[in-house]
Formats: sequence, C-alpha cells, structure tokens
Amino acid sequence: MKLRFLPKILLVLLSAASQAQNEFTGYFEPAFELSHQVNTRYSYSFAIENQNIIYIEDRLDYTVKQIDLSHLSEYRWHPELTVGLGVQYRIEKIFDRHEENELRFQQQLIYTPKTSRFTTKHRVRMEQRLYASENKHRLRYQLGYTFPLHANNAREPYLKIDTESLLEIAKTQKPEFEQRVGVGLGWLMGPKTTLQLGVEYQLEDFTQDLSHEVFLLAEVGITL
Repeated sequence: MKLRFLPKILLVLLSAASQAQNEFTGYFEPAFELSHQVNTRYSYSFAIENQNIIYIEDRLDYTVKQIDLSHLSEYRWHPELTVGLGVQYRIEKIFDRHEENELRFQQQLIYTPKTSRFTTKHRVRMEQRLYASENKHRLRYQLGYTFPLHANNAREPYLKIDTESLLEIAKTQKPEFEQRVGVGLGWLMGPKTTLQLGVEYQLEDFTQDLSHEVFLLAEVGITL
C-alpha cells in the first residue's frame, strides 16, 4: 500500500458528498485521548472530542456543535478477542438551546484475527443513548484495516481504512440506518504519542431522510 493512493481515496469520498448539494454538511472534529495499559489484558482510556460545523447550506461556516467526554475500559480475554465497557457524556445544549445533552453507555466486542502484513479489526458495539425527553438504542458494526506504510521509518506511519454500519431504534422514531466510510493516516510522534489525521463520509438515515456529512478528523493520543 503506497501513500500516493490516499489522495484518490479522499477524492472519491469528497466527490460523493458533493452530489448531495443542500443536504451536505461538513464538520471538523479534533480529539485528544489519554490511555494506559495496566497489564497485558486490561487497559483504559479517557478522551475529549469537539465537533464543529464548517460547511452548511452551501456556505462556509464555523460553529461549535458539541463536546464529548468519554471513558472506555477494555479487557483482552483471548489473543484475538477484547471486550469493552464505556460511558460518554455529550454537551450540546449550551451551544444550541434546541438540543439536549446526552448520556451514553457502550458495550463492545472486538475481534482482531492475526495476519502477517496488516491488522484487521471487527467491532460490534451496542449503545444506550439517554436524553431528558427520550431514550435511543443503537447497534454498530465496524470493519477496519490498518496498513504499515514504511516499516523502516522511525515514526512508523500507517494507513487506516474502515467502514461502519449503524442501526438506531427508539419509540419516537422509525428505525434509522447509517453508513460510514473513513480513511486516515497515523504517525508515531514519540515513544508514547501518536497523531492521526483523516476524513469520514457518512450517509445519515439513508432509508428515510437521506443527508450527507463529511468529517475532517484530527486526534492526538498519549499512552501513559
């Protein structure tokens, strides 16, 4: 896998989103994560993520939409299987009085089969999204691949490609389906610090009220 293929992948994602016209929204989403590997089986992490609107209704904009605070604990009970429990709090009401803050609980199972040249990850996640006015339940499945780009490079750059399918149900709405496709680059900036940059294209509620969203992602991760 060569680095020159990345611009082509990005072009496909952005071209697909551009066909949406007024139903297209662009976001910038920076994140910061602290993680700690307690032992060979147990690890945990804390993260803060900020979502901002940068393009909406055919015009450039910059509006803070929400801030997410999250925690995730993971336990590897088999060399290829990891279970995890997480909690997340989304702060949105202070940026838009018409929105509600959200408390979210997460349960997940990750299967990482052993391969020789790259990493494959299957993740199944269940979520309970609790609002003041209603509760929602979501089922997610993600398939991801991580390819090392230059094995002899001290910064160990890598390419990530993933796709995720989501189903959300609630008493107040019909079932909503969503599909996501993402691609990104990562670097080891130091012995315990990584930087990831990427783009993600999302098809929101594509069976009823289709909308297109593109997220520009930036994440710094530090291992304690």
